[in-house]
Amino acid sequence: MKKIQESIPLLLKSHYSKSIWLNFFIFLCFSCRTPEVHFKNQIKDPVDLPYNALVESIKAEGDPIKQYASIDGTDLPAQDEILIQEDLGRAFVASIDGWIWKVDLKANVAERFVETPLLPGGMVFHPKNKNIIYMCLSRGKQHNTNLTTQPGIYELTISSKQIRKIGTRVPFTDKSIEPPKDQIGIFYPKGKETKISMDLLNETNSRYVEKADDLAISNDGERIYFTEPYDHPNSILGVSIQSKQEVLTLGRNGHLWKYDLNDNTVSLIAYQYTYLDGILLEYSEKENEKETSILLNELSKSRLIRLHLTGDKIGKDEVVIEGLPGFPDGMDRDPQGRIWIAIPVERSKLITWLHKHPFWKKLVLYIPEKLQPVSKKTGIIALSPNGTKPIYYSVHDGSLFSYIIVVVPGKDKLYLAVYQDGFKGFVTMPYPNNI
Repeated sequence: MKKIQESIPLLLKSHYSKSIWLNFFIFLCFSCRTPEVHFKNQIKDPVDLPYNALVESIKAEGDPIKQYASIDGTDLPAQDEILIQEDLGRAFVASIDGWIWKVDLKANVAERFVETPLLPGGMVFHPKNKNIIYMCLSRGKQHNTNLTTQPGIYELTISSKQIRKIGTRVPFTDKSIEPPKDQIGIFYPKGKETKISMDLLNETNSRYVEKADDLAISNDGERIYFTEPYDHPNSILGVSIQSKQEVLTLGRNGHLWKYDLNDNTVSLIAYQYTYLDGILLEYSEKENEKETSILLNELSKSRLIRLHLTGDKIGKDEVVIEGLPGFPDGMDRDPQGRIWIAIPVERSKLITWLHKHPFWKKLVLYIPEKLQPVSKKTGIIALSPNGTKPIYYSVHDGSLFSYIIVVVPGKDKLYLAVYQDGFKGFVTMPYPNNI
């Protein structure tokens, strides 16, 4: 089996010989899993995903993450999100064991804080009440299809450890509608979205959220925006064969939703995008309390996009930076306004080639996950405050850990959430000296 696994990258690199591919996949198909039909059906035309030369030009020499990262709190399981309160000397961590953990930043001690009914993902503090955390909950790799608690957005009160549901249903969307030719996807800016009372959602006009991945909350604490990277039945959180197949097939299944806590409504903000993941809200100097645009990672297309909610470009979407060297996930701003983005997996030349030659994708879907030639390299990128200019990029070879899924900037260090199965520890590293 090990020899077969090692031979796959070589086979796929050897001038991409059709005869070799055909014989190899005929052999595999006798013992491989059958991919879900929706993955096969969403493979479309060739796509040329570029590599950004400027990002590559600033790549740090060596492996700074391996050289400078510290791993403390060996009891802490792998994570999806980290919320820090450095002034209080603590952090809250969404871990893949189904618990929110509490970390003492001074003593470097981690302890279980509260168990969540589903797997916890993205988390944010209420901007005006640091005793409240809003979080995404979704299915884990092992789950009962007949859930008593549904994926969605939930509220955690820290002092009482009480969890309250915010929303688990969203309206149906019409996927037969194509985006305008001058747009990436379909986007409803401020005042153009259709609000529906959450009390009126039922089986006839809505569905359950399949996968709540990441979220952001407005400065006034009234509006929660959250990403649903894809809406396939029984979608699961995290790095999995499911997420890898969604990346491979470039399905336009990404949704952005808004729960308005003030009037208890839900609205569709954007859809027909590919794998929407990390999210940041942006504000103008004139309207400090109202968000003017939204930054989102289109993970499978290795790029950062912006949706304009207000202003001269209202209703427009645009690519901020493309050609990233991996698949961008969680992101956050540091005290200087710079954007830090996690790159869980480096984008291989192979998958870039497959996007240009989609015929072979349907065959690749049959390869078992453990045999797929996925890079173990993971990294972090920093961008200028407007997101257009890369200012730092480093790659870790995977020897310490893989799948850095979120970068959380602190006052004098970076906190790295690692999603790798079996990993334990709380990872930090100092800011690079050259930025």
